[in-house]
Amino acid sequence: MFLWNVVYFLYNKIPKCRGCFKGSLKIWISRYNKPMSSPLDPSRGIQYDLYRMERAIALCGNPQQAFRGIHVAGTNGKGSTCAYIESVLRHGGYKTGLYSSPCLFTYEEHFRLDGNIIKEETWKTVRADLEGIISGEGLSSFEATTLLAFEIFRRAGVDAGIIEAGMGGTLDATNVIVPEVSVITKLGLDHCEYLGDTLEKITEHKLGIVKPRVPLVMLDPELPQLRHLARQRCLAQGSDLTLVPVEELDIPTAGSFSWRGKSYQISMAGRHQAENALVALHALEKTGPLEEAVITQGLRAARIPARFQQFSHQGHKVVIDGAHNADGAAALAAALAETFPGKRILMVLGIMKDKDRAAMLARLAPLASVLCFTRPRTERASEPEDLLALVEPGLDRPCIIEGTVEEALERALKESTHDDIICVAGSFYTAAEALSFFKRTYDT
Repeated sequence: MFLWNVVYFLYNKIPKCRGCFKGSLKIWISRYNKPMSSPLDPSRGIQYDLYRMERAIALCGNPQQAFRGIHVAGTNGKGSTCAYIESVLRHGGYKTGLYSSPCLFTYEEHFRLDGNIIKEETWKTVRADLEGIISGEGLSSFEATTLLAFEIFRRAGVDAGIIEAGMGGTLDATNVIVPEVSVITKLGLDHCEYLGDTLEKITEHKLGIVKPRVPLVMLDPELPQLRHLARQRCLAQGSDLTLVPVEELDIPTAGSFSWRGKSYQISMAGRHQAENALVALHALEKTGPLEEAVITQGLRAARIPARFQQFSHQGHKVVIDGAHNADGAAALAAALAETFPGKRILMVLGIMKDKDRAAMLARLAPLASVLCFTRPRTERASEPEDLLALVEPGLDRPCIIEGTVEEALERALKESTHDDIICVAGSFYTAAEALSFFKRTYDT
Protein backbone atom coordinates (compact mmCIF):
# COMPACT_ATOMS: atom_id res chain seq x y z
CA MET A 1 0.00 0.00 0.00
CA PHE A 2 2.86 2.38 0.81
CA LEU A 3 4.45 1.75 -2.59
CA TRP A 4 1.14 2.36 -4.34
CA ASN A 5 0.69 5.67 -2.48
CA VAL A 6 4.16 6.79 -3.59
CA VAL A 7 3.47 5.91 -7.22
CA TYR A 8 0.05 7.56 -7.08
CA PHE A 9 1.58 10.78 -5.67
CA LEU A 10 4.33 10.93 -8.28
CA TYR A 11 1.96 10.19 -11.14
CA ASN A 12 -0.66 12.76 -10.20
CA LYS A 13 1.33 15.52 -8.48
CA ILE A 14 4.52 15.69 -10.51
CA PRO A 15 3.77 16.06 -14.25
CA LYS A 16 7.31 15.13 -15.36
CA CYS A 17 6.93 11.73 -13.72
CA ARG A 18 3.67 10.95 -15.44
CA GLY A 19 5.25 9.81 -18.71
CA CYS A 20 7.71 7.56 -16.88
CA PHE A 21 5.04 5.79 -14.89
CA LYS A 22 2.21 5.77 -17.43
CA GLY A 23 3.18 2.58 -19.27
CA SER A 24 3.95 0.66 -16.09
CA LEU A 25 0.77 1.80 -14.45
CA LYS A 26 -1.33 0.66 -17.40
CA ILE A 27 0.16 -2.82 -17.15
CA TRP A 28 -0.37 -2.96 -13.37
CA ILE A 29 -3.92 -1.63 -13.62
CA SER A 30 -4.82 -4.13 -16.33
CA ARG A 31 -3.73 -6.91 -13.98
CA TYR A 32 -5.54 -5.34 -11.05
CA ASN A 33 -8.78 -5.14 -13.04
CA LYS A 34 -8.81 -8.80 -14.09
CA PRO A 35 -10.48 -11.06 -15.15
CA MET A 36 -9.67 -10.48 -18.81
CA SER A 37 -10.29 -13.26 -21.28
CA SER A 38 -7.94 -12.29 -24.07
CA PRO A 39 -5.07 -9.94 -24.94
CA LEU A 40 -6.04 -6.67 -26.56
CA ASP A 41 -4.71 -5.17 -29.75
CA PRO A 42 -3.49 -1.62 -28.98
CA SER A 43 -3.53 -0.74 -32.69
CA ARG A 44 -7.34 -0.65 -32.47
CA GLY A 45 -7.16 2.45 -30.29
CA ILE A 46 -9.22 0.79 -27.57
CA GLN A 47 -8.05 1.52 -24.03
CA TYR A 48 -9.57 -1.26 -22.03
CA ASP A 49 -9.47 -0.73 -18.27
CA LEU A 50 -11.43 1.36 -15.78
CA TYR A 51 -8.69 3.40 -14.15
CA ARG A 52 -8.96 6.50 -16.33
CA MET A 53 -12.74 6.40 -16.21
CA GLU A 54 -12.82 6.11 -12.43
CA ARG A 55 -10.46 9.06 -12.13
CA ALA A 56 -12.48 11.11 -14.61
CA ILE A 57 -15.87 10.63 -12.96
CA ALA A 58 -14.35 11.44 -9.57
CA LEU A 59 -12.94 14.70 -10.93
CA CYS A 60 -16.40 15.48 -12.39
CA GLY A 61 -18.11 14.90 -9.07
CA ASN A 62 -19.56 11.50 -10.02
CA PRO A 63 -22.31 12.60 -12.40
CA GLN A 64 -23.42 8.97 -12.86
CA GLN A 65 -24.79 9.08 -9.31
CA ALA A 66 -27.26 11.85 -10.15
CA PHE A 67 -29.88 9.52 -11.66
CA ARG A 68 -31.33 6.04 -11.30
CA GLY A 69 -29.38 3.85 -13.68
CA ILE A 70 -30.23 0.78 -15.72
CA HIS A 71 -27.13 -0.85 -17.19
CA VAL A 72 -27.60 -3.10 -20.24
CA ALA A 73 -24.96 -5.44 -21.69
CA GLY A 74 -25.14 -8.39 -24.09
CA THR A 75 -24.09 -9.48 -27.56
CA ASN A 76 -27.35 -8.87 -29.43
CA GLY A 77 -30.49 -6.98 -28.55
CA LYS A 78 -28.94 -4.36 -26.25
CA GLY A 79 -30.10 -1.37 -28.24
CA SER A 80 -33.66 -2.63 -28.67
CA THR A 81 -33.96 -3.62 -25.00
CA CYS A 82 -32.73 -0.16 -23.99
CA ALA A 83 -35.30 1.40 -26.33
CA TYR A 84 -38.15 -0.60 -24.78
CA ILE A 85 -37.09 0.29 -21.23
CA GLU A 86 -36.64 3.97 -22.04
CA SER A 87 -39.97 4.24 -23.85
CA VAL A 88 -41.96 2.61 -21.05
CA LEU A 89 -40.35 4.77 -18.35
CA ARG A 90 -40.90 7.90 -20.43
CA HIS A 91 -44.57 7.04 -20.92
CA GLY A 92 -44.72 6.51 -17.17
CA GLY A 93 -43.77 10.12 -16.54
CA TYR A 94 -40.04 9.69 -15.92
CA LYS A 95 -37.57 12.13 -17.42
CA THR A 96 -35.27 9.78 -19.29
CA GLY A 97 -31.77 9.73 -20.68
CA LEU A 98 -30.61 7.05 -23.10
CA TYR A 99 -26.96 6.45 -23.92
CA SER A 100 -26.45 3.99 -26.77
CA SER A 101 -24.26 3.03 -29.69
CA PRO A 102 -23.47 2.79 -32.52
CA CYS A 103 -24.46 5.99 -34.26
CA LEU A 104 -25.76 5.74 -37.80
CA PHE A 105 -25.43 9.35 -38.95
CA THR A 106 -24.37 11.84 -36.27
CA TYR A 107 -22.49 11.82 -32.98
CA GLU A 108 -25.54 13.29 -31.24
CA GLU A 109 -27.36 9.97 -31.65
CA HIS A 110 -25.40 8.64 -28.67
CA PHE A 111 -27.50 10.81 -26.36
CA ARG A 112 -31.29 11.03 -26.07
CA LEU A 113 -33.28 13.05 -23.59
CA ASP A 114 -36.95 12.10 -23.25
CA GLY A 115 -36.68 10.14 -26.47
CA ASN A 116 -35.17 12.99 -28.50
CA ILE A 117 -31.63 13.17 -29.88
CA ILE A 118 -29.85 16.09 -28.25
CA LYS A 119 -28.69 19.14 -30.17
CA GLU A 120 -25.09 19.42 -31.31
CA GLU A 121 -24.43 22.45 -29.15
CA THR A 122 -25.51 20.53 -26.04
CA TRP A 123 -22.74 17.96 -26.13
CA LYS A 124 -20.21 20.48 -27.46
CA THR A 125 -20.83 22.74 -24.46
CA VAL A 126 -20.35 19.85 -22.06
CA ARG A 127 -17.29 18.67 -23.96
CA ALA A 128 -15.71 22.12 -23.71
CA ASP A 129 -16.38 22.21 -19.97
CA LEU A 130 -14.82 18.77 -19.46
CA GLU A 131 -11.96 19.09 -21.96
CA GLY A 132 -9.36 19.49 -19.22
CA ILE A 133 -10.37 16.24 -17.59
CA ILE A 134 -10.75 14.36 -20.88
CA SER A 135 -7.33 15.36 -22.18
CA GLY A 136 -5.65 15.32 -18.77
CA GLU A 137 -6.71 11.75 -18.07
CA GLY A 138 -6.07 10.62 -21.64
CA LEU A 139 -9.58 9.26 -22.15
CA SER A 140 -10.30 7.19 -25.23
CA SER A 141 -13.08 8.26 -27.57
CA PHE A 142 -15.62 5.90 -26.01
CA GLU A 143 -14.57 6.82 -22.47
CA ALA A 144 -14.98 10.51 -23.27
CA THR A 145 -18.38 9.89 -24.85
CA THR A 146 -19.52 7.92 -21.81
CA LEU A 147 -18.36 10.70 -19.48
CA LEU A 148 -20.29 13.22 -21.61
CA ALA A 149 -23.43 11.08 -21.34
CA PHE A 150 -23.25 11.03 -17.54
CA GLU A 151 -22.75 14.79 -17.36
CA ILE A 152 -25.41 15.58 -19.97
CA PHE A 153 -27.92 13.49 -18.03
CA ARG A 154 -26.97 15.16 -14.75
CA ARG A 155 -27.35 18.66 -16.17
CA ALA A 156 -30.69 17.72 -17.75
CA GLY A 157 -31.95 16.41 -14.42
CA VAL A 158 -33.02 13.01 -15.75
CA ASP A 159 -34.78 10.62 -13.38
CA ALA A 160 -33.67 7.44 -15.12
CA GLY A 161 -30.58 6.88 -17.24
CA ILE A 162 -30.52 3.82 -19.49
CA ILE A 163 -26.88 3.02 -20.20
CA GLU A 164 -25.90 0.60 -22.96
CA ALA A 165 -22.51 -1.04 -22.55
CA GLY A 166 -20.19 -0.68 -25.50
CA MET A 167 -18.31 -4.00 -25.54
CA GLY A 168 -18.06 -6.75 -22.96
CA GLY A 169 -18.84 -5.54 -19.48
CA THR A 170 -16.11 -6.00 -16.89
CA LEU A 171 -13.81 -3.30 -18.22
CA ASP A 172 -16.23 -1.39 -20.41
CA ALA A 173 -16.18 2.35 -19.73
CA THR A 174 -19.86 2.28 -18.72
CA ASN A 175 -19.11 -0.16 -15.89
CA VAL A 176 -18.32 2.61 -13.41
CA ILE A 177 -22.05 3.01 -12.85
CA VAL A 178 -23.82 1.35 -9.92
CA PRO A 179 -27.30 0.90 -11.37
CA GLU A 180 -30.67 0.08 -9.91
CA VAL A 181 -30.79 -3.01 -12.09
CA SER A 182 -28.31 -4.73 -14.41
CA VAL A 183 -29.49 -6.39 -17.62
CA ILE A 184 -27.84 -8.91 -19.94
CA THR A 185 -29.50 -9.66 -23.27
CA LYS A 186 -28.77 -12.51 -25.69
CA LEU A 187 -25.22 -13.84 -25.60
CA GLY A 188 -23.22 -14.89 -28.64
CA LEU A 189 -19.80 -14.90 -30.25
CA ASP A 190 -18.65 -11.42 -31.23
CA HIS A 191 -15.59 -9.23 -30.58
CA CYS A 192 -13.76 -12.49 -29.89
CA GLU A 193 -10.36 -10.83 -30.29
CA TYR A 194 -11.12 -8.80 -27.18
CA LEU A 195 -13.54 -10.90 -25.13
CA GLY A 196 -12.40 -14.44 -25.85
CA ASP A 197 -13.32 -17.12 -28.34
CA THR A 198 -15.82 -19.11 -26.29
CA LEU A 199 -19.27 -18.30 -24.94
CA GLU A 200 -17.98 -18.98 -21.43
CA LYS A 201 -15.28 -16.32 -21.70
CA ILE A 202 -17.67 -13.80 -23.24
CA THR A 203 -20.27 -14.50 -20.56
CA GLU A 204 -17.70 -13.86 -17.84
CA HIS A 205 -17.03 -10.44 -19.37
CA LYS A 206 -20.73 -9.58 -19.57
CA LEU A 207 -21.30 -10.71 -15.98
CA GLY A 208 -18.70 -8.17 -14.91
CA ILE A 209 -21.50 -5.57 -14.83
CA VAL A 210 -23.10 -7.29 -11.81
CA LYS A 211 -22.65 -5.10 -8.74
CA PRO A 212 -23.03 -6.06 -5.07
CA ARG A 213 -26.72 -6.39 -4.12
CA VAL A 214 -27.88 -5.02 -7.48
CA PRO A 215 -30.38 -7.38 -9.17
CA LEU A 216 -29.49 -8.92 -12.52
CA VAL A 217 -32.07 -9.65 -15.22
CA MET A 218 -30.65 -11.95 -17.88
CA LEU A 219 -32.12 -13.66 -20.91
CA ASP A 220 -31.90 -17.34 -20.01
CA PRO A 221 -28.94 -18.68 -21.99
CA GLU A 222 -29.29 -21.94 -23.89
CA LEU A 223 -26.15 -23.51 -22.41
CA PRO A 224 -26.40 -24.70 -18.78
CA GLN A 225 -22.78 -23.78 -18.09
CA LEU A 226 -23.57 -20.12 -18.84
CA ARG A 227 -26.49 -20.29 -16.43
CA HIS A 228 -24.10 -21.68 -13.83
CA LEU A 229 -21.68 -18.80 -14.36
CA ALA A 230 -24.51 -16.30 -13.83
CA ARG A 231 -25.63 -17.98 -10.62
CA GLN A 232 -22.07 -18.07 -9.32
CA ARG A 233 -21.49 -14.39 -10.04
CA CYS A 234 -24.74 -13.27 -8.46
CA LEU A 235 -24.20 -15.48 -5.41
CA ALA A 236 -20.73 -13.95 -4.91
CA GLN A 237 -22.16 -10.42 -5.21
CA GLY A 238 -25.26 -11.03 -3.11
CA SER A 239 -27.36 -10.07 -6.13
CA ASP A 240 -30.79 -11.38 -7.03
CA LEU A 241 -30.82 -13.21 -10.37
CA THR A 242 -33.78 -13.35 -12.75
CA LEU A 243 -33.32 -15.66 -15.72
CA VAL A 244 -35.89 -14.75 -18.37
CA PRO A 245 -37.16 -17.91 -20.10
CA VAL A 246 -38.22 -17.42 -23.70
CA GLU A 247 -40.77 -20.18 -23.13
CA GLU A 248 -42.87 -17.55 -21.35
CA LEU A 249 -43.63 -15.99 -24.73
CA ASP A 250 -46.69 -16.66 -26.81
CA ILE A 251 -46.41 -15.02 -30.24
CA PRO A 252 -49.73 -15.34 -32.08
CA THR A 253 -48.85 -12.87 -34.87
CA ALA A 254 -45.84 -10.87 -36.05
CA GLY A 255 -45.46 -7.71 -34.00
CA SER A 256 -47.34 -9.00 -30.98
CA PHE A 257 -46.80 -11.30 -28.03
CA SER A 258 -48.58 -12.44 -24.90
CA TRP A 259 -47.08 -12.73 -21.43
CA ARG A 260 -48.80 -13.64 -18.19
CA GLY A 261 -52.15 -13.54 -19.93
CA LYS A 262 -51.68 -10.02 -21.30
CA SER A 263 -51.17 -9.05 -24.94
CA TYR A 264 -48.64 -6.49 -26.16
CA GLN A 265 -47.93 -4.87 -29.53
CA ILE A 266 -44.42 -3.95 -30.63
CA SER A 267 -43.33 -2.00 -33.71
CA MET A 268 -40.10 -3.96 -34.27
CA ALA A 269 -40.85 -7.31 -35.89
CA GLY A 270 -39.34 -10.72 -35.21
CA ARG A 271 -39.38 -13.21 -32.37
CA HIS A 272 -36.04 -11.84 -31.17
CA GLN A 273 -37.69 -8.46 -30.63
CA ALA A 274 -40.41 -10.06 -28.52
CA GLU A 275 -37.61 -11.66 -26.47
CA ASN A 276 -35.94 -8.26 -26.07
CA ALA A 277 -39.26 -6.75 -24.95
CA LEU A 278 -39.72 -9.57 -22.43
CA VAL A 279 -36.27 -8.90 -20.94
CA ALA A 280 -37.21 -5.22 -20.72
CA LEU A 281 -40.46 -6.08 -18.89
CA HIS A 282 -38.58 -8.13 -16.30
CA ALA A 283 -36.07 -5.31 -15.82
CA LEU A 284 -38.85 -2.75 -15.44
CA GLU A 285 -40.40 -4.85 -12.68
CA LYS A 286 -37.25 -4.19 -10.65
CA THR A 287 -37.64 -0.40 -10.97
CA GLY A 288 -41.05 -0.16 -9.30
CA PRO A 289 -44.74 -0.42 -10.18
CA LEU A 290 -46.00 0.87 -13.53
CA GLU A 291 -49.55 1.06 -14.81
CA GLU A 292 -50.45 -1.54 -17.40
CA ALA A 293 -51.53 1.15 -19.86
CA VAL A 294 -48.08 2.76 -19.56
CA ILE A 295 -46.34 -0.52 -20.31
CA THR A 296 -48.59 -1.19 -23.30
CA GLN A 297 -48.10 2.28 -24.76
CA GLY A 298 -44.37 2.33 -24.10
CA LEU A 299 -43.67 -1.00 -25.74
CA ARG A 300 -45.76 -0.14 -28.80
CA ALA A 301 -44.06 3.25 -29.24
CA ALA A 302 -40.48 1.96 -28.94
CA ARG A 303 -38.53 1.88 -32.17
CA ILE A 304 -34.92 2.17 -33.19
CA PRO A 305 -33.38 2.54 -36.69
CA ALA A 306 -31.93 -0.42 -38.58
CA ARG A 307 -33.60 -3.06 -36.44
CA PHE A 308 -35.77 -4.88 -38.97
CA GLN A 309 -36.81 -1.43 -40.16
CA GLN A 310 -39.48 -1.66 -42.85
CA PHE A 311 -40.70 0.94 -45.34
CA SER A 312 -41.83 1.34 -48.92
CA HIS A 313 -39.67 2.94 -51.60
CA GLN A 314 -41.04 3.53 -55.09
CA GLY A 315 -43.45 0.68 -54.53
CA HIS A 316 -40.74 -1.69 -53.31
CA LYS A 317 -40.84 -3.21 -49.82
CA VAL A 318 -37.51 -2.58 -48.05
CA VAL A 319 -36.12 -4.06 -44.82
CA ILE A 320 -32.94 -2.68 -43.27
CA ASP A 321 -31.27 -4.49 -40.38
CA GLY A 322 -27.93 -3.96 -38.65
CA ALA A 323 -27.32 -7.71 -38.13
CA HIS A 324 -23.53 -7.97 -37.95
CA ASN A 325 -22.74 -11.35 -36.39
CA ALA A 326 -23.90 -14.94 -36.72
CA ASP A 327 -26.63 -14.77 -34.08
CA GLY A 328 -27.91 -11.48 -35.45
CA ALA A 329 -28.02 -12.99 -38.93
CA ALA A 330 -29.95 -15.99 -37.63
CA ALA A 331 -32.49 -13.70 -35.93
CA LEU A 332 -32.88 -11.68 -39.13
CA ALA A 333 -33.36 -14.82 -41.22
CA ALA A 334 -36.05 -16.06 -38.84
CA ALA A 335 -37.83 -12.69 -38.89
CA LEU A 336 -37.78 -12.55 -42.69
CA ALA A 337 -39.18 -16.07 -42.98
CA GLU A 338 -41.89 -15.31 -40.43
CA THR A 339 -42.87 -11.89 -41.82
CA PHE A 340 -42.62 -12.60 -45.56
CA PRO A 341 -43.33 -16.30 -46.12
CA GLY A 342 -42.96 -17.33 -49.74
CA LYS A 343 -41.71 -13.94 -50.89
CA ARG A 344 -38.76 -13.48 -53.23
CA ILE A 345 -35.96 -11.72 -51.33
CA LEU A 346 -33.12 -9.73 -52.87
CA MET A 347 -30.46 -9.49 -50.21
CA VAL A 348 -27.86 -6.70 -50.23
CA LEU A 349 -24.97 -7.58 -47.92
CA GLY A 350 -21.92 -5.61 -46.78
CA ILE A 351 -20.00 -7.26 -43.93
CA MET A 352 -16.90 -6.34 -41.94
CA LYS A 353 -13.68 -8.33 -42.36
CA ASP A 354 -13.38 -9.04 -38.63
CA LYS A 355 -16.75 -10.82 -38.38
CA ASP A 356 -17.54 -14.50 -38.87
CA ARG A 357 -18.63 -13.91 -42.44
CA ALA A 358 -19.04 -17.56 -43.38
CA ALA A 359 -21.39 -18.17 -40.43
CA MET A 360 -23.44 -15.09 -41.31
CA LEU A 361 -23.74 -16.13 -44.95
CA ALA A 362 -24.69 -19.67 -43.96
CA ARG A 363 -27.71 -18.25 -42.16
CA LEU A 364 -28.76 -15.56 -44.64
CA ALA A 365 -27.87 -16.82 -48.10
CA PRO A 366 -30.34 -19.77 -48.22
CA LEU A 367 -33.20 -17.34 -47.65
CA ALA A 368 -32.22 -15.07 -50.53
CA SER A 369 -33.45 -15.44 -54.08
CA VAL A 370 -30.68 -13.10 -55.25
CA LEU A 371 -27.51 -12.14 -53.37
CA CYS A 372 -25.89 -8.76 -53.99
CA PHE A 373 -22.52 -8.26 -52.32
CA THR A 374 -21.12 -4.78 -51.74
CA ARG A 375 -18.97 -2.81 -49.32
CA PRO A 376 -19.69 0.28 -47.25
CA ARG A 377 -17.16 3.11 -47.05
CA THR A 378 -14.92 1.86 -44.25
CA GLU A 379 -11.52 0.15 -44.20
CA ARG A 380 -13.00 -2.63 -42.09
CA ALA A 381 -15.36 -3.73 -44.87
CA SER A 382 -14.87 -7.00 -46.74
CA GLU A 383 -14.37 -6.91 -50.47
CA PRO A 384 -17.53 -8.14 -52.24
CA GLU A 385 -15.46 -10.77 -54.05
CA ASP A 386 -14.35 -12.21 -50.70
CA LEU A 387 -17.96 -12.56 -49.61
CA LEU A 388 -18.86 -14.27 -52.86
CA ALA A 389 -16.05 -16.78 -52.30
CA LEU A 390 -17.57 -17.73 -48.94
CA VAL A 391 -20.95 -18.75 -50.36
CA GLU A 392 -21.46 -22.50 -50.02
CA PRO A 393 -20.71 -24.13 -53.40
CA GLY A 394 -23.95 -26.09 -53.49
CA LEU A 395 -26.13 -23.01 -53.04
CA ASP A 396 -27.69 -22.24 -56.40
CA ARG A 397 -28.42 -18.51 -56.20
CA PRO A 398 -27.74 -15.64 -58.62
CA CYS A 399 -24.97 -13.51 -57.14
CA ILE A 400 -24.22 -9.88 -58.01
CA ILE A 401 -21.21 -7.74 -57.08
CA GLU A 402 -21.43 -3.96 -56.79
CA GLY A 403 -18.66 -1.66 -55.60
CA THR A 404 -20.74 0.64 -53.39
CA VAL A 405 -23.89 0.36 -51.32
CA GLU A 406 -25.61 2.95 -53.51
CA GLU A 407 -24.82 0.98 -56.67
CA ALA A 408 -26.03 -2.20 -55.01
CA LEU A 409 -29.34 -0.62 -54.06
CA GLU A 410 -29.86 0.84 -57.52
CA ARG A 411 -29.25 -2.63 -58.95
CA ALA A 412 -31.62 -4.23 -56.44
CA LEU A 413 -34.39 -1.78 -57.35
CA LYS A 414 -33.93 -2.62 -61.04
CA GLU A 415 -33.82 -6.38 -60.48
CA SER A 416 -36.86 -6.55 -58.16
CA THR A 417 -40.60 -6.32 -58.68
CA HIS A 418 -43.10 -4.69 -56.35
CA ASP A 419 -43.91 -8.12 -54.94
CA ASP A 420 -40.30 -8.71 -53.88
CA ILE A 421 -38.51 -7.80 -50.66
CA ILE A 422 -35.22 -5.89 -50.69
CA CYS A 423 -33.29 -6.67 -47.51
CA VAL A 424 -30.12 -4.76 -46.59
CA ALA A 425 -27.93 -6.19 -43.82
CA GLY A 426 -24.44 -7.18 -42.71
CA SER A 427 -23.34 -4.20 -40.60
CA PHE A 428 -24.51 -0.89 -39.23
CA TYR A 429 -22.19 0.80 -41.74
CA THR A 430 -24.13 -0.82 -44.56
CA ALA A 431 -27.45 0.00 -42.92
CA ALA A 432 -26.50 3.66 -42.45
CA GLU A 433 -25.47 4.11 -46.09
CA ALA A 434 -28.67 2.41 -47.23
CA LEU A 435 -30.84 4.64 -45.07
CA SER A 436 -29.03 7.70 -46.43
CA PHE A 437 -29.62 6.51 -49.99
CA PHE A 438 -33.34 5.96 -49.46
CA LYS A 439 -33.68 9.28 -47.66
CA ARG A 440 -32.13 11.10 -50.64
CA THR A 441 -34.37 9.32 -53.13
CA TYR A 442 -37.45 8.97 -50.93
CA ASP A 443 -40.74 8.38 -52.70
CA THR A 444 -43.24 6.27 -50.79
